[in-house]
Amino acid sequence: MTETEYKKMIQQTFDQASAGYDGRAMRFFDLSAEHLVKKLPLKGGENLLDAATGTGKIAIALAKRVKSGRVKGIDLSAGMLEQARQKAASEHLSNVTFEIADAGRAQFDQERFDGITCGFGVFFWPDMEGTLKNLLKALKPGGFFAATSFDKDSFEPLSGLCLKRFEKFGVQLPKTYTWERLDNPQKHQDLFASVGLKNIESETRSVGYFLKDEAEWWDLVCHSGFRGFLNQLSAEQAAKYKEEHLSEIRSKAGPQGIYLDVRVIFTTARQP
Repeated sequence: MTETEYKKMIQQTFDQASAGYDGRAMRFFDLSAEHLVKKLPLKGGENLLDAATGTGKIAIALAKRVKSGRVKGIDLSAGMLEQARQKAASEHLSNVTFEIADAGRAQFDQERFDGITCGFGVFFWPDMEGTLKNLLKALKPGGFFAATSFDKDSFEPLSGLCLKRFEKFGVQLPKTYTWERLDNPQKHQDLFASVGLKNIESETRSVGYFLKDEAEWWDLVCHSGFRGFLNQLSAEQAAKYKEEHLSEIRSKAGPQGIYLDVRVIFTTARQP
């Protein structure tokens, strides 16, 4: 698959997932955005960029903190951005805008932003180092870069069951699953140091919770990156996959429901 084909697949996957991306099953995104923004050294008037903004969770949280500043969110998915715009409008936020852009190719004025954030997006970039270098051209000296990704044990054992079942249905999984590219603090340290960032600090934090039942897990599968694998199945195969997979997920339920173990790595760094 070429880089262009891969990006098209990502765009289509998240266009289809966008309607349910803010659902209850995926509230770890909200919890992570809230914690990341609290970590940032914001004074209230900064000009900020949120790359791979999705439905704008971080961008909107930033806009509330920098009321006299500005926030721009960029993403490949028109569906995700429409959700972001609707949310910003419902909260009457006039200092945040959203536009379709490829983070690896977008051109901004040099030294334009005081800070750049990216929630659970860096590991999707085919060329992580090259894309970061492109974004950092627009970061002021001394500006911050902050990102989140999933720790290697996140979503287990549910995600492992999900992926093994996809393989049984003939789905071709990537040799290294996407978030495994950035699934521990050392990988963050190495990547961000390679593009010249300094003062790199990482924190791993649990934001897990109980899902009510297997139906909530299915909502997550349908409205996340897993959707790209589901799209490779015919309607008949997808129905069979759902039946078999949810049976094994149901077996993981306890008195409080099904635990979704989500561990997030938060990393902040500075432009020299």
